[in-house]
Amino acid sequence: MRVLIVSGSREIVHVMVPPIGEAYLAAYLIKQGHDVKILDLTLSADYKHDLEKAISSFNPQIIGLSIRNIDSTTYPGNLFFYLPVKNIVLYIKELVEPQVPVILGGSGFSIFSEEILKDLNHNFGVVGEGEYAFAEILKYIADGRDPREVEKGICFVDNNGVYHQKPPWHVENLDDLPFPIRDLIENDAYFIDPLKKSGTYWGNIQTKRGCSMNCIYCSYRYVEGSYPRYRSPKKIAEEIELMVNNYGIKNIFIVDSVFNLDYDHVQDTCKEIIKSNVDVKWGANYAPSKNFINLMPLMKESGAVHLATGIESLSEEMLKNMHKNRSPDDAILTSQKCIELEIEQLMHMIVGGPGETLETIKASFNQLETIKSFNGDLWQGDGDVLVFIGMRIYPHTPLQLIAEQDGVIQIGENLLKPKFYISPKIKEADLFKLVREYGKSNPRWMMPGLGFNNPDGFAEMSQVQFAMYQN
Repeated sequence: MRVLIVSGSREIVHVMVPPIGEAYLAAYLIKQGHDVKILDLTLSADYKHDLEKAISSFNPQIIGLSIRNIDSTTYPGNLFFYLPVKNIVLYIKELVEPQVPVILGGSGFSIFSEEILKDLNHNFGVVGEGEYAFAEILKYIADGRDPREVEKGICFVDNNGVYHQKPPWHVENLDDLPFPIRDLIENDAYFIDPLKKSGTYWGNIQTKRGCSMNCIYCSYRYVEGSYPRYRSPKKIAEEIELMVNNYGIKNIFIVDSVFNLDYDHVQDTCKEIIKSNVDVKWGANYAPSKNFINLMPLMKESGAVHLATGIESLSEEMLKNMHKNRSPDDAILTSQKCIELEIEQLMHMIVGGPGETLETIKASFNQLETIKSFNGDLWQGDGDVLVFIGMRIYPHTPLQLIAEQDGVIQIGENLLKPKFYISPKIKEADLFKLVREYGKSNPRWMMPGLGFNNPDGFAEMSQVQFAMYQN
């Protein structure tokens, strides 16, 4: 079958992300004998024109549309990415004949599948990992069977408006999947610095799916499962070598929720990259951990230059409240090792979560001020610290229950439109004032929710982002 896969993301402010999920799906469907095209609307200046061109020239028999991020997770200033995606879905349904199925999927959709289907008056989607589920859907359609009967990985709204969801379909052996197909992607269009129109570009890679951590605010466990499934280090190194040698992608970001969950896997992966003798620079989402410090020189040797480090807090009490199984020392020691090895850090902080007080924020920020980051050619923004105010409340998370118990949201409240948890122990005005005070003393602490210490060009790019909502 002819399958058009549309990446509905229009996110251009923070980082332009290559559509790796769509590339995984396309590679698997091609392996099954289907004809596949990818259209990434992140790169589109006129989504209607590009959709019309793709649909008229390719004449798809089925369309899959991926919804990645719902919003920017920043408060009080928030970019609601769902609005332009909604316009895309509605326009696709105008363009195609009713007999052409439009199937929604992606991580953002998976989290809010019921809310999105009902908001769009749509009836079908894929929840969780899409490779096996989508392939099964195609088989059912080709055989003239109802795809709602697929056993796993799908959701739908029936004729009575009732929502149904089957269990997700997890790929147990990730090495069974072909490498994401990059021939269908404009690889040199994804810049490390999205505020520039040219410069160094990057690609992404996944080394595992699933997360064993239990952070109260995170939706990864719901989307990918609570137990990690690892790719073999040899396969990871082979894919990196392919990216560098065949596509010229020499800057790679590991998109796992947390790269360093397993000591042996990190160690073996780095050794395989070194063995391949490939010239690559890589970054990753990294949890601070003193247990991994002695591995960091090996990481550096294999090409690590950038770690997006989820410090979240340097308050012992707040780390416990967030269900973080670590102490502030883990972050401090990890950061010191990064400085020693000249590895860039982008440290993420969250203030205002359950149990937060002005005192715990001050204690956390005071310790953060003692950390001196290595200021290299940063991959993301112009700062070393990204401060998030409040916690975006996602369904299916412990934070949702906490927010309901604390009266921050109503029980069963629709969370598609962003809702944020701010500790009832803090007045928002006092919180904003305190964060700004520390921001004035630390100009490399970015606070996008307050529009404070943002890099040059950020405001202008935000205006471009907002303009997308009008189309």
